[in-house]
Amino acid sequence: MPEKISISDFVSLAKEDLSSPVSSGFQSKMSDCRSTVAALEESLEQDQMSLQRMKKIVKAIHVSGLNHVENKELYTEVLENLGNSHLMQENNEISTGFLNLAVFTREITALFKNLVKNLNNIICFPLENVLKTELRDSRLELKKLMEKSWKDYDAKIGKLKKERRETQKPHGMIRMESTDTVEDMERERRNFQLQMCEYLLKIQELKVRQGPDLLQSLIKYFQAQLNFFQDGLKAAENLGPFVEKLAASVHTKVRPYAQTHTHLQCFETILLLMLVMTWRNRKIMK
Repeated sequence: MPEKISISDFVSLAKEDLSSPVSSGFQSKMSDCRSTVAALEESLEQDQMSLQRMKKIVKAIHVSGLNHVENKELYTEVLENLGNSHLMQENNEISTGFLNLAVFTREITALFKNLVKNLNNIICFPLENVLKTELRDSRLELKKLMEKSWKDYDAKIGKLKKERRETQKPHGMIRMESTDTVEDMERERRNFQLQMCEYLLKIQELKVRQGPDLLQSLIKYFQAQLNFFQDGLKAAENLGPFVEKLAASVHTKVRPYAQTHTHLQCFETILLLMLVMTWRNRKIMK
């Protein structure tokens, strides 16, 4: 059963075959090369599916992030309108509370908007480069050329064996000379080695893009997230003393409203009683 072969083993066997074709073991490892390519293709296709899913998810996060920013900006406008309304009613402390929270919300929203922008620039673009159709097509084309070189090799070696059997049979010689076969197949082996080498180079390029390059982008986005949280915390800490002071005093602002509410309720009750009494008197008079 064919086994997988590492790139270093392939290079080592190919070099050995170049220096000493007759004694090298490359010919016996060619089926392992094909098995390795099949395993690489399966792994790459799975990675491509994962990256496609990742790209879709990141785009969805980007869109929802922009919607969140838009709603937060509208929310900030409402806070500002409420602050200005209380300012016109000369409720200065209440007005300041709304307006300061509006400033804080606007600042946090700007930070988040920049984070969403970084998500698109730092992660989406690299993913699109990794998932370019041209890269996949070029990889599959190289695989096809490698497969063709294997078929050419297999077809020729079968033809040589058949010709030699037919030549040697009348003389009672059926044994095949491996050294002759190796020498006759040298051109086909070199072509197979070349195609395999070009395919592996493309695989290495893709692995770098899907591995270290993508991970570097994720690290950059982590740093952008870290900046977002640090700057957001700084903004919250700056507003903190004002909010603490406001929280301690805002309940006192309820008292005048509560007293007015009580007075209005009492007056409402008096009016209702008067209306009932008036209605009863009129009914008695009739």
